[in-house]
Amino acid sequence: MRKILFVAAALLMTASILTSCGRGGKLKGFKRTESGLNYKFHIKTDSPRAQLDDIIIAEIWMYLGEELEYTNAGSPEPMFQVMEPQHPGDLMEALQMIGTGDSVTFAFNLNEMRKYDPTVPEEDATHVFYTIKVHGIYTLEEFQAKMEADQIAGELEEAARLQAYISEKGITVKPNADGVYVIIKTRGTGAVAAQGKTISLNYTGSLLDGTVFDTSFETIAKENDIPRFSFEPLEFLVGAGRMIPGLDNAVVGMRVGTKATLIIPSNMAYGSRPHGPIPAFSPLVFDIEIVGVK
Repeated sequence: MRKILFVAAALLMTASILTSCGRGGKLKGFKRTESGLNYKFHIKTDSPRAQLDDIIIAEIWMYLGEELEYTNAGSPEPMFQVMEPQHPGDLMEALQMIGTGDSVTFAFNLNEMRKYDPTVPEEDATHVFYTIKVHGIYTLEEFQAKMEADQIAGELEEAARLQAYISEKGITVKPNADGVYVIIKTRGTGAVAAQGKTISLNYTGSLLDGTVFDTSFETIAKENDIPRFSFEPLEFLVGAGRMIPGLDNAVVGMRVGTKATLIIPSNMAYGSRPHGPIPAFSPLVFDIEIVGVK
């Protein structure tokens, strides 16, 4: 737990680059520390500054020059654990300058980064800009307590929403061992889906409120403004762990031609973290049709 670094997947490589060094020429509109770190506060509060091992919950915007490369705007989440700086002016030094409520931009010189990491690619841009809007800073103990409290609250709220949905829809089937409701609409007569078999299925995935987040059908995708490059049945190896567990397990035993609705609790889907358009603690509804087994 003490060495957790919360960085979104799209930033894993960038984060390591940014920790290399922030030195370089002073930028217009930026101030510069003695170690060479360029920074600009948009909002600076009187709140305590982050300390070693603290967890920072934030929104971030990462720009390569003027090009936005990554953001989690609107979805603040645990992004960093503050660690000992590795070089003067690196990201860990920068993080110790910020406090809750602050909004700040740090600029890291690409040429200086290459001195510490020769794999940094050549770019037209001269700097990486990292804007951080801080929503909260917690000690490890505080963060763990917060996560546990949030987990309990999220699970209770989800359970209430799911039960209300089941009652509203008049669903009478019992959930399976995974807690997934499997509602068979049509029983197929073809080959049986089993562990180790590759299956193909058409599907539409939605939230309990009816919001469609993915589908293999072009008409449904267009109706719901879902961008897709192709509209082929989803194909995957059953039991290989490539799908969310609630879907992967539920199709076992279904025959080609089967149509079903699956209502999957979040602990068998994406759990307590948001996933694209899917909020945390979201049960998912999948309407599926098994079209192939091989």
